[in-house]
Amino acid sequence: MIGYLSLGRDTFDIKYAKQKINIISKVLTKLDYKIYEFEKLILSQNDADKAIKFFKNKECEKYIVIQSTFTDAEFILKFALEFNKPILFISIKEPRSGKRLRLNSICGVNLALHALGKNNKKGEFVIFNNNSRTIKEKIKDFVDRESIGNLNYLKKVITKNKKNIIPKIEKLNLGLVGERPNGFYTCDYNELEIKNRLKTNIKKISLDKLFAESKQISREEINHTKNNINNYTSGLEKLNSVELNKSLSIFHGLQNIKKDKDIDSFAIRCWPEMFTKFGCAACGPMAMLNEKKISSACEADVLGSISCRILNQINNKPSLLVDIVDLDYKKNNVVFWHCGLAPISMSNKKKSKAILHSNRKKPLLFDFAFKKGRITIFRVSKSHNKLKFFILKGKVLDEKNSFSGTSGVVSFGKSTTRMIEEFLLSGMEHHIAFTYGDIYEDLLSLGNQLKIPVYTL
Repeated sequence: MIGYLSLGRDTFDIKYAKQKINIISKVLTKLDYKIYEFEKLILSQNDADKAIKFFKNKECEKYIVIQSTFTDAEFILKFALEFNKPILFISIKEPRSGKRLRLNSICGVNLALHALGKNNKKGEFVIFNNNSRTIKEKIKDFVDRESIGNLNYLKKVITKNKKNIIPKIEKLNLGLVGERPNGFYTCDYNELEIKNRLKTNIKKISLDKLFAESKQISREEINHTKNNINNYTSGLEKLNSVELNKSLSIFHGLQNIKKDKDIDSFAIRCWPEMFTKFGCAACGPMAMLNEKKISSACEADVLGSISCRILNQINNKPSLLVDIVDLDYKKNNVVFWHCGLAPISMSNKKKSKAILHSNRKKPLLFDFAFKKGRITIFRVSKSHNKLKFFILKGKVLDEKNSFSGTSGVVSFGKSTTRMIEEFLLSGMEHHIAFTYGDIYEDLLSLGNQLKIPVYTL
């Protein structure tokens, strides 16, 4: 017997998600399996509680979960711990329209697989691209197999390179503004571990402190910054001026805190309070800090911020933390994306549009495609609860913006999509950092010096 349920979040395009769920449901009903379906799309804690109660008296051998939109991993981890059975996630591919990322489904699977891996639970995934035959074959394979094998594909990299990199990253003070959102286990960290092994001290700052500091910023400072970004950004005049000014005040508030507390980089709880309590988006301000090589990681991702800071210091160029949001099997490439916090020097035209956050409808975000070029991908990771470095070489292709915000189409060579599948199945975090240029060997040397194992694909 197979259990079947669907997850979603109502800040995304639920109407579109339900259309895809209906197509997948029709495929499932035609299969020769006994299926227990929790019919309601799980959007709330109340829905989640009902789903767990529904399956408690069902003896399901495996579960199929439609990840219809992005969600955090809080429910699925609780579900996996409760029932302790293999899970197949079905994520949903959406067209690279240049417009809103309507579902961000793959990223939700990324968080889920990371959470399962850290808790010794097994999961697989498939991406639904309107091909019912492919999804049918994957479901049958998952159900008919007796067991799921080892799903950690990371390969250890050994080096004897002893180049002295440590002085470039020592004595880092990281400003942690707020706490990571619920269910973002990808943003967990061990404070003592990163102090001793990553030379990083954490200075904790409340969101209220940032808001209070930002409210003190003068209109003259805000207007000065607005004039500066007008040099490379179009469309500022179309945005709500009150909300835009609030967003720019966050930039100055962070700068003041940086100076006052001797901060080198930030990990910031950017939602929901930034939208709901202060009334703006933090993406634009974080992009401007990233341009200054002051790493600014969203969702209070401490290890993500450290990853960017290491890239900044070694490469002396800005870096960025991104999500993996789309795989194209025909073209063999992947999309790196985030809401709109890329530094302007990464723009393919050195210019940007000023836009609203696609879900929360607040400014300020930047909108552009990444410039083409060779990149180094890096993550300080705690996948499967073990500290490690992950490194990879790639290149950004000369492509249009795939989704509104800041994004790039990336290739790792002939096996790009397979490598990303293995990355996700290995339980890696949903944020990965990159910088332009090749500093692969320097990162190997750093891992060697710090006695932190280095892995790739």
